[in-house]
Amino acid sequence: MYSSRLARSSAVLCAVLAAGATACGGSQGSSGKAAAPASAAFPASASASAAASPSVPDMSSMSADRVIDRIRATMGTVSSVHVAGYAMSDGQKMTLDVSAGKNKNCTGTVTAGDTGSIELIHNSTGTWIKPDATYWKSMATQKGNPQAGDAVAELFKGRWLTGAQDDPDLKGMAEMCGVLAGIDDALGEDSTKTSATKGDYAFVDGARALVVNVTDDSGPTVLYPAADAQPYLLRVVNNGSDGGIVDLSDYDKPLDIQARPADQVIDSGTFQQKVNSV
Repeated sequence: MYSSRLARSSAVLCAVLAAGATACGGSQGSSGKAAAPASAAFPASASASAAASPSVPDMSSMSADRVIDRIRATMGTVSSVHVAGYAMSDGQKMTLDVSAGKNKNCTGTVTAGDTGSIELIHNSTGTWIKPDATYWKSMATQKGNPQAGDAVAELFKGRWLTGAQDDPDLKGMAEMCGVLAGIDDALGEDSTKTSATKGDYAFVDGARALVVNVTDDSGPTVLYPAADAQPYLLRVVNNGSDGGIVDLSDYDKPLDIQARPADQVIDSGTFQQKVNSV
């Protein structure tokens, strides 16, 4: 079918997300896109008058392992989240900007370096992707026919591709929708973390966060749970060889992921025929 480079890229990002509870190779204090301010990062019920609320845990007196337990319990209640950031793979920067639900429905964009971007929509009925013109041109070049890039980009302009749920390329892209499940697994009691220590406090786009350092088989990871509200994760930094940074916001924001209109969709079989005719 189409080049699976971005499908593989999404799998890399998903693996990083699941590994340390998300991703990263870079400084702890910055990322491509900062998390939303405190008022938008977590539900209103958690952020309103948080500092004065007796339900907000005092993590200053907790051990690092106990803090992770509280993060896990809080994240386990989340119905949806917005994730934005990047991971490195073989020296190439892979970025993502995805809103995903606990039911693994999601919508967003995945980009692989200068290869181009793919918009992604996934729900229980199917997966739809829409590569941009840069992607189509990159694919044509990889296939040894760079002259066809413009024609292919024009042919599929504004069109969404879909196919069988077990299509390996589409399945690889849809894996990005398992963000919350990946975080839950990474923070689970059976996770492979070998040590955790608390650091000082830091600010993630205006929201105060506790710094929690975790070392496991995915490499050194730094968690930034909210300090003045329930400990929703605001940022995760993975400093492994293929690490990255992701910021989390828009907790529990309703998601309405709809299938694409039939007149905007092309199935994989028809797609292949059209590509071969160019």
